[in-house]
Amino acid sequence: MFNAFPAPVFDATSAAGGTGDFGDLPEWDLSDLYPAPDAPEFARDMEWLEKACADFASEYEGKLADLDAAGLLKCVQEYEAISTTGGRLMSFAGLRYYQNTVDAERAQFMQNAQEKVTVFTAPLVFYSLEINRIEDDKLDAMLAENTDLARYKPIFEQLRAMKPYQLSDELEKFLHDQSSVGASAWNKLFDETIAGLMFTVDGTEMNLESTLNLLTEQDRSKREAATRELARVFGENVKLFSRVHNTLAKEKAIEDQWRKMPTPQT
Repeated sequence: MFNAFPAPVFDATSAAGGTGDFGDLPEWDLSDLYPAPDAPEFARDMEWLEKACADFASEYEGKLADLDAAGLLKCVQEYEAISTTGGRLMSFAGLRYYQNTVDAERAQFMQNAQEKVTVFTAPLVFYSLEINRIEDDKLDAMLAENTDLARYKPIFEQLRAMKPYQLSDELEKFLHDQSSVGASAWNKLFDETIAGLMFTVDGTEMNLESTLNLLTEQDRSKREAATRELARVFGENVKLFSRVHNTLAKEKAIEDQWRKMPTPQT
């Protein structure tokens, strides 16, 4: 396994230097994505993404409705390459962060990556909006004409499912730009708070995962002690948890209202 990164903390015993009751636990091998956060491949892909997004917008914005089947296929394949690279960058930053959410360096690395990818991909907001402005008959004809393009039919169907709920181009761009400081920021605050909580059960301090594991103990007294400690610590943080939950719910309600979605599950 790839061991270039510090191992995530799994339980209180291992954090103290021992192997713990779980023995040697597996670690994520992220080398298929990038060998390290400072790897030249990561920086190279970031630079490529910035240029590719700008070039894509320059070539296609305002023109999707006029493309023929071959032109739309080329457009979709270029967008796919951009999505793949952006996904690889954020998968590496995100998985590395979730290996150890209390590591400030990992959190900052993911935040920086997320901000860059959000900025770089902002010019691409037009893509899904213009795809949904193509008439159904025209798109169906192009899919029937070009078998390579027809492979992407499920993607078109997924995009067009949002057609009735699209906002104006300006509002969609605003929501895209705001995404890194909206719901994702609140989710990150919740994750970091949960990861940093410590619990004391029968005189032993442990993190959330180890405490939750006690709920499967055969000994009823251990299960009860763990449950009471979980309730105590969660109770001390209930104001923060409530703020996160209520803010996320209200944010979604506002966006749903603007999009005129009939239900929260739409």
